[in-house]
Amino acid sequence: MRKVLVKESGAFAVFAVIFAVFFIWMAIGIVGFAPRWFALLFLAMPVLFVIIVLARGTGVFTGNRKTSALFEGSEVSENGVTFPEELDYEVGRIALDGYWIRSGRNRSYHVRRNFQAIKRSSGMFVEFPSGPFRVQVLRDGTGRIEAPAVRVLSKPYKDVLLIFLTDEGAVEGDGSITLTRERDVATVTFRGDGKFLIGTVQAELSKARKVRIEIGSGKVWKKIAEGQSFEFTFSPLPEEKTVVFANYKTVSPLSLVKTLWRDSAVLGHGTFELKAVLDVPLAKDVVERSTFRVELNGESKEESEDGGFWD
Repeated sequence: MRKVLVKESGAFAVFAVIFAVFFIWMAIGIVGFAPRWFALLFLAMPVLFVIIVLARGTGVFTGNRKTSALFEGSEVSENGVTFPEELDYEVGRIALDGYWIRSGRNRSYHVRRNFQAIKRSSGMFVEFPSGPFRVQVLRDGTGRIEAPAVRVLSKPYKDVLLIFLTDEGAVEGDGSITLTRERDVATVTFRGDGKFLIGTVQAELSKARKVRIEIGSGKVWKKIAEGQSFEFTFSPLPEEKTVVFANYKTVSPLSLVKTLWRDSAVLGHGTFELKAVLDVPLAKDVVERSTFRVELNGESKEESEDGGFWD
């Protein structure tokens, strides 16, 4: 069992306060050269900004401290997690959506969180849930994570979140894709083999530079291989069971992808697309798709299709 601690960065709050303090210093400097009402108005803006940033930063630092304390005090085994003391908690599923909003030249990162409680319990031990999970997140935090989770209700660990990613499952399905453009021809074949998707690319290229293989769906894709004639192997499941300790109020797809994968991630159960791309310079790429499934052992197709949240 892998045990991972995810902390949210407080660097933004620190830099924002430094900037605001510098702005206040400038405002004080103009008090003697401008009308008092103007100086006070000029001063009020950064003061309000500091208050808001400090409130946000305090929440991040407090959440990190509680999460770290429970992480250090808990023990994990193949079957679950043992807490340092008896705690009240909810068992359910967490859904996290990360997205960027652009305003002029600036972008700001936003997160939607939804915890759907299934049952409430208490004790020192929580069993590792066997439900399906799904991760589709770009490196910049855009995307969605949905998984079984436990949300702690008791102080001093209130709102600490445990996210469970199982290594159980099997890749099912096979297929063949043909890419053609003038004298460029490439054939992609693939099949499920246990926890792996394995495939082969056979290409005869004239103008095209290479064939690229990507996994994902919608707007989130991960490149897993590229070249001319080659073989590829990809596992949509982690190497071992993983429990992630984070804080419900601050956790984000961005912090998870930075800590766990450090790159765009496409993992989990359900139906995925395999996209084959014929990379043609100075022309439109040729793109074809097929699908494969990752089934959770013991789950029906309907149960593993979306896990209750996935669209």
